[in-house]
Formats: sequence, structure tokens, C-alpha cells
Amino acid sequence: MNAKLQFPPAPRESVKKTIGSVTFEDPYASLQADTPEALAWQWQQDALAEREARSWPGFEKLKASIASLQAAPWLMPSAKRRLGGRWFWIASSPGNGIRTVWSASSLDDAGQPIVKMEELVKPEDVAASLVYWYEPSPSGELVAASICSHGAMVGEWRVIEVATGRVLPIAVPAAAYTGALPAWLPDNSGFYYNDRAEGGRHRLRFVPVKSGTAARADIVFELADIPPNVSGVTPEVSPDGKWMIALAGPHERIAYMIGELRSGQWRRFLPEGHEGECSGAWLDANTYVARVHTHEHPRGRIVAIPAATSTDVSSWRELVPQGRAVLRAVGVVGERIVIADVLDVSTRFRTLARDGGDERIVPLEGPGSSPIAFVGRRFDASTALSFEYQTFTASTAVYHFDVATNQLTTLAESQARLDGINVSQRFARSLDGTQVPYFVVHRKDVTLDSPRPALITGYGGFNVALMPTFLAHLVPFVQAGGVVIHANLRGGGEYGKQWHEAGRLACKWNVFLDLFAVAEQVIADGVTRPDRFAMTGASNGGLLAGAAIAHRPDLWRAVVPVVPIFDQMEPLPLDPQFDPVRAIFFEDYGDPSHPTMSKVLYSYSPYHNVRDGVAYPAVFQVFGEKDLGCMPFHGRKFTARLQAATTSGRPVLLRVWKNVGHGGGDTETSVLLPTEWVGFIMRELGMEPA
Repeated sequence: MNAKLQFPPAPRESVKKTIGSVTFEDPYASLQADTPEALAWQWQQDALAEREARSWPGFEKLKASIASLQAAPWLMPSAKRRLGGRWFWIASSPGNGIRTVWSASSLDDAGQPIVKMEELVKPEDVAASLVYWYEPSPSGELVAASICSHGAMVGEWRVIEVATGRVLPIAVPAAAYTGALPAWLPDNSGFYYNDRAEGGRHRLRFVPVKSGTAARADIVFELADIPPNVSGVTPEVSPDGKWMIALAGPHERIAYMIGELRSGQWRRFLPEGHEGECSGAWLDANTYVARVHTHEHPRGRIVAIPAATSTDVSSWRELVPQGRAVLRAVGVVGERIVIADVLDVSTRFRTLARDGGDERIVPLEGPGSSPIAFVGRRFDASTALSFEYQTFTASTAVYHFDVATNQLTTLAESQARLDGINVSQRFARSLDGTQVPYFVVHRKDVTLDSPRPALITGYGGFNVALMPTFLAHLVPFVQAGGVVIHANLRGGGEYGKQWHEAGRLACKWNVFLDLFAVAEQVIADGVTRPDRFAMTGASNGGLLAGAAIAHRPDLWRAVVPVVPIFDQMEPLPLDPQFDPVRAIFFEDYGDPSHPTMSKVLYSYSPYHNVRDGVAYPAVFQVFGEKDLGCMPFHGRKFTARLQAATTSGRPVLLRVWKNVGHGGGDTETSVLLPTEWVGFIMRELGMEPA
């Protein structure tokens, strides 16, 4: 990297602001709004960052290496679901790589797409569109699919007739970022989906699909029933169509409300004062089986809850008491209850009889992870158990476990496997004495008796467990002799409710202190040293990376925040369209207008804690132009402030990807984006592609 880069001068305009109980100067307030001047400066910075990243002599070699590892997983099919005797999954269409919904009559059938993307979007949008979520009807005759284009995080629910591939004349809004799925009625006549009514209130709306189906009134929940900080609501209809539960998610899954669809009467599902998660599936027409987390049971237990008396805890029947593992998802497949949990920061699957007995554990290589326990924390509606699973050294594979015969079948093999890699789990002591786990991953022939180039990553928020995943774009880093440190910080879901609570709101500082403790431990152990150490994190982990830059610049040579948040006092525009995303932020970060939380947020907010005259590490920021949550203005303000403040002479670069949202992108982008920032780290640490 050229240490003497000439950065475009930033339009400095200091404005005094008071938010909550904090008054401060905002030196780059003019970069907050998407004005022509601010955007012109942003794209100048972006062009400079792209040029610098791709001018590294090792760039093309690194890109080829990442492409060989990334392309195959990108084309991998998803886990399969069986409904109405048919199998459904997401896979890429032959020839163009565009992912859509597939179907087959049996597991042995290769299947085919039920619809081409050309039938769902305009011709000019085909190559830039994808299916975010899908939900087959109970009979398997119809599929509702949410389609988003050009990196947008809001799209449309469309309905496809499976037998003919015909797209029905139905299109309703789909906020893909909420993860809320629709719920079909048992007779396949229509489905309910979630959006917002006036004042941010959650609403369930009915979409009649079959001819002659009567319209149904909207179901609107008051803020006292379902709080506004809930991202999305997934309706869950009982097998006979009598009951419907309004399940909040995705960060905390809570069955807030239950209604009788025939009478239209709704009430709270949980008893007054219940705090903690409660989610699962219908065990039968009148019983809901759920994992329930409380302060008394922070890792969760499994209970059968009668729908008619759900608020009466004495009517609940415990099926599985709390154990050492953290329960993450519970479902029902045939005559078995299926469970995904986290044990020693590794995903485990097991099945039980309907009375909670006869436990059977699915045999899997570990430590590893599945999206069911990692982020989703739910089993999608299916009459079979299929799931994706990966480890640090094996890319995603798809499995089917026959719950009747206990047979595990591989439906799609891992496309990449790494040999000669050592994985170990260690612990560091945080400032308050908490033991913080982390994995150390490196080549077996690389000894750790002298400092090596190292890269630490973490997340620590929103009840998301940062599980072992395939190294993917970090494979070249490890092959070149680097060490990957995978830190499991408080705020995540690795150890249950207490672990999550200890890293959110007023306790958010614990997350940063945990990261610093792990970093200091690996340095003390001689694994690396600050001039050979890099850090990265994405989304909430991007905030973590920003805090790493602002509060402990002495620990790192380079930091890469990916889709981060830097301004915690004004994280989003005040426009009402951002209220749903703002509500998500408040869930974990708190409201900056609150007198107490404003002080907490200001104390760690990366943008507000940059100091003049400090030798900051090299920084490469990555944003998506169309990200509704972690918007590029965070990068504009942080870049301007950091470029003006640092004395290290190391580059501070801002990269904004066009037509990209909070993640994803086409196949080419999925290769180029990590190639740029991994290459930036490798060059800063003096590494070359192996």
C-alpha cells in the first residue's frame, strides 16, 4: 500500500449537537446526508480504495485462490424441505448461476427449478435478483417466495404454482431483512405475512391465493402486545387452522400472542412477567412444543404448552430439563421432536420421542455449525429433517437424517476440504474475570513458538452465536502461514440468556473488553504481536472493529470493518421508513435519546472517540450502497475523522459496493469483495499468497 496516499479533502463542518444527555461537536456533520457533495466525496474515496486494493501484486493470485473456494459453496443447494410429498430447496439455475426455488418428487430425483427468475422480475433485473426466503404450502402445490433485486433488502412476495411454474398475479411487500416467513392456511387457500401499520405497530395481513377465498381482516398488534423493537413477526398456524401464534424474531424468538382464527380473539401467549425466549412448533392441533429460556433456565428447557391454557405455567409439561447445552431451535418431524443446540460452541442435532424420551444424537464432525443454530434458530416447516453443516475445514454440506431409522445421508458433499489444519479452543480472562472462549486455527506445520501474522474476528451481539464456519476466503491467509483467532464474545448466544444479556445495552462495553482480553492473551502467549496482528468483523462485528480502532489502536497493524456502524448517537436517518431497523438497534444498543443510554453509547461510539494525534492502524472499510442498517454515511464520517486524526501514515480507505445491501451479491462480487480486504490485510502484515 502507498503510505503517502493523497486523500480527497473532506468538507469539514462542525455542528454542536445534544442527544439524550450528551452534548458534543460533530466535525463532519455535512457528510451525514446523501447530498451530491457528500456522495461525490464518497465515490472519490471509493475509487481510491478500489485502486489501492487491486494494485497489490498478489491480488490476482489471491482472487484466483478465493474464487476456487468461494464459487462452489456459492452454487451449493440449501437444505431440503418436504411438504405434501414433494421436496423443495434453493439452488442455482443451470447456466446462469441465479438462485431460485427447486422441487423434486423424491430425494433421488435431481429436480428442477419451479420457476425461472425471468418469470419473476423485469429482464434487466434478472442477473441481479435472488430468492431471499421461500415457504411452500402444506400440500406442496404452491410456493411463496420473496424476491429482491440489486442488493435491495426489501422486495416482494410472489406465488408460484409448482406443477406448471405459473406465477400467480400476487405481489405483496417483503422486508427480507426481518427474516419473517409467511404462514399458509392448512387448506392452501392463502397465507398471512407480516408488515407494519401506523406508528410502527406489527400487522399480519392475509393474502387469498385460491379462487373464491374470502378476504380476512388485518390483525394489528398494539405496541404493548408486540414491542416495536421486534424486527419481524412470523405467524405459526396450528395443523387444523384453529390457532395462530405471532412469533417475534429474529434475534430473540418469542411467542408473544395467540389468536383463534375463527373468532378473531387474540391474547398474550405467555404469562404476565415472562422474560426470555419461547419458540418452537405445533406438536399437535392444540399443543405447542417450545424451548423456553428464563433467568432461572438461561440455557433453556423444552416444554409442551397447551394452547388453551398457555398463560398458566402449571399446565405446562416439561419434556427436557435444562442441560449443559444451549437450546437454539426446536421442531417436530413426524413422531419425533428435533432439537438444534450449542454445546462447547459447536452445533449438535438430536431427536426425541414426543414424551421427551429416547434421545438420539445425529453423528457429526465437530466443532461445526448450521444456520439453524447459528442465526435462524428455527426449523422451517417440513415433514423431514434436512440441514446444512460446516466446519472450519469443510465447506457446507447438506444432510438428511431419517428420524425413523436414524440413518444420516449426505445429500450434497462439501465442495472444499482442507487438510493439515489444526483447530484448538482456548480461553482468555476478561477484565471482570469472565472466561472468554476462542478458537485458534492454523496450519499444522506452523509452530506458535514465535509471533506469526494473525487475524482475529468476533461478533458479540444480538443473541447470535458466532459458530465455527468454513475458512472460505481466509484459506489463503492460513495457507500463507497466518493464524485465525475466532473469538466468542459476550452479547452473542453461545452460552444462553445470561451471556447475551452481559453484552448488550448498558453492558455493551463487556463485548469490547472481551475482544481486547483475547487479543492481549494471544499476544502474551507469543502467537503474534501488534505489528503482525489484524482484526475484522461484520455488521455488529463491524461496530466491534470500529471500537477496536478507536479504543485500542495499539493492538493492531490493520483493521477491516465490514458493513459497520460507527456513529452510535445518530445511527440512522429520522425518516419513518427506518423505524423498523431503528427498533432492531434499540434492542441491543439502546436508544441514544435516553439520558442514561446516550452516555453509554457515546462512551464507545467509534466516530466520537477518535482522537487527534494518535497513531491509528491501517483501515479498510467495506459498505454496501443499499444497506438499510449499516449505511455508508457511517464510513464517510469515520473516514474523514480518522484521516485527519491519525499520525501513523497508514492508509484509511473507504470502499462502497454499488448494488449491494447488508451482504450477498452476485458470484463475482462474492469473490472480489473479500479478495480486496483479505489482500489489504495480507499486504499490511507482510504476507504473500502461498
